[in-house]
Amino acid sequence: METTLSDIMSNNGQMISLLIDIAVIAGLFALWLVWYRNGNRQKKLEQLLAETARQLDEATQHLNQATLMIEQLKRQEEKPRSAEPEAYREPVQKPVRNSPARAQEPPAKLPPENSTQATMVLRMHREGEEPEAIADRLDIPLAQVKLLLKLYASKSAA
Repeated sequence: METTLSDIMSNNGQMISLLIDIAVIAGLFALWLVWYRNGNRQKKLEQLLAETARQLDEATQHLNQATLMIEQLKRQEEKPRSAEPEAYREPVQKPVRNSPARAQEPPAKLPPENSTQATMVLRMHREGEEPEAIADRLDIPLAQVKLLLKLYASKSAA
């Protein structure tokens, strides 16, 4: 009987040792699997960051080009028209401000003077005004208004 008891005890000790070894091997495998998955996620994230950086650089180039074009247009508008011969001058047509459609509308409130142009454009657009009306009221080019709206629309979407 004593031999049977000692055999059971030694078998139990071996069984427990075997279970511990299996648990350690399973734990190591689980840790390796987590490490492998995190490595793949990190690679995907780095690729995404590289693509985003490329897109940001491209958008910056487009913005710089648009800014230069706007500055050139402003310079052309600021050139004194008297320097051109009379035959080459184009007639300047300002929109009629006292049109019947405007007479029915309440007088438009102008944004505060200390607001930046971008905030004025965005606020007026948020209040439901069309880009043409915003450009007319703020006396800025329509292309500039559309550019500002596109820039801030893409920022808010992101």
